[in-house]
Amino acid sequence: MLLIDAIRYLFILLFLYAAFSKVWDFQKFKVQLGQSPILSDFTLLVTLCIPAIEILIAIGLAFRQTLLPALWASYGLMIMFSLYIIVILKFSDRPVCHCGGVLEQMQWSEHLWFNVGFVGLGIAGLWLGFYRRFRDAGTSRHLEPQGEISCLGIVQEIPRRCASLRMTGCVKDDRFRHDDEVC
Repeated sequence: MLLIDAIRYLFILLFLYAAFSKVWDFQKFKVQLGQSPILSDFTLLVTLCIPAIEILIAIGLAFRQTLLPALWASYGLMIMFSLYIIVILKFSDRPVCHCGGVLEQMQWSEHLWFNVGFVGLGIAGLWLGFYRRFRDAGTSRHLEPQGEISCLGIVQEIPRRCASLRMTGCVKDDRFRHDDEVC
């Protein structure tokens, strides 16, 4: 599906760009995080984790098997970034951006709208992913990992369970009956 691929490539581009711009100027990123009124106590942990998480999510978005979990992670991370911006705007006297690259040039309100746009893309991607999952349930292409319950799995399981209960389908309609009943 073209739209879900466009969404995932936009997220891949965003996360790889953001992660590598933070790693490229790591010392500046670390100093800016140290100035944050919220994250200053966790500066080293956050400076190491955020780029790593962004790269891992981008890798997850690259593969169909991990697309839906990576879309959930993208959506969640963008929600967290948006909430952070809201808190900084509400409670900080002099907010400092720690994004790096072109994103650092945005005003805080622009950055918030940018993030909200990506939250919307995350919602659209998740909706399309679940739509595709159920549409493709009858084919060999699945987005869900092996062993996960799907509509197809449930449909395939019903006859097996009925057989174990000694039930068969009635020829006249779709009701189930015990072997000793007559249709």
